[in-house]
Amino acid sequence: MDFRLGLLVPTILLSVLSVSPAFGGETSPGPVEYQYSQAIEPTFSDLPYATQSPSQKLDLYLPVVKNGPAPLVIWIHGGGFRVGDKSSMPRRNFGPAPKPKGPDGPYQIQVPDVAALTREGYAVASLNYRLLRRPGDHFVDFARPAVQDGKAAVRFLRANAALYGLDPGKFAVWGNSAGGFIAAMLAATGDDPTIFDDPALGDPGISGAIQAAVIWYGAIEVGDLSIAHYISAAKLIPPVLIANGDADTSVPVVEAIRLNDQLLKKGAKSTLTILSGAGHEDPAFMATQMLPTFKFLDAAFGR
Repeated sequence: MDFRLGLLVPTILLSVLSVSPAFGGETSPGPVEYQYSQAIEPTFSDLPYATQSPSQKLDLYLPVVKNGPAPLVIWIHGGGFRVGDKSSMPRRNFGPAPKPKGPDGPYQIQVPDVAALTREGYAVASLNYRLLRRPGDHFVDFARPAVQDGKAAVRFLRANAALYGLDPGKFAVWGNSAGGFIAAMLAATGDDPTIFDDPALGDPGISGAIQAAVIWYGAIEVGDLSIAHYISAAKLIPPVLIANGDADTSVPVVEAIRLNDQLLKKGAKSTLTILSGAGHEDPAFMATQMLPTFKFLDAAFGR
């Protein structure tokens, strides 16, 4: 990408962490990498959450055991608002990460462990959205429709929560890179009226607020569509977890530090983890940040 893709306690954590191979397991001694679960198939594939574009679809994974309405995690892929697909989760390619040849990679995409989440009672949605970026476009031209799609997906899932067994009061978003920017905007705007509310996308009377946000290397601060502006105007911001590598040249760590500072100044609960030596879409995220993210989600939802 050739642009800057730029709560639980007010802190900055320096990482790499030692993690255990199972969701909820104890930390093992020594640097043990997280072991990603075997891939699973969606319970529902290609659910349309709006009708203006073929891209406005999501996959939905429902929990293995149902104990009442399930909290929901909405995964939003990255790709510079130009490429990417919801099928990147779950991970199926576990070979060595390719060496990026430039800002666009190639990358081994870092994704949540959907099977682990569903085993623990979470529902998970993997979201596609309009990828409209073209050479010479202004950031707002392609980022605004993407965030509008994120809002529409939240509204659709909340409007259909009873149908799919979801808890409408426990929605989290988790995104990386461009998807992390969308997650940040969803957290900052909530139900406040903004340019991201498009009634034509459906369910206009339904809340588009979310109750937790995970932002992996997505602190994109661009003047004509500024996260900071929406944070300063926000009435309510949910808990936020940010993770960024200090060797990321696409989304510099200074942007993540600035985003964390802005959230804390607003009074939000925000945690920033800085991964030493990690670049953009670095395998260190899946290796070290999966369990801390699960713990964050559990705490945000009182589980």
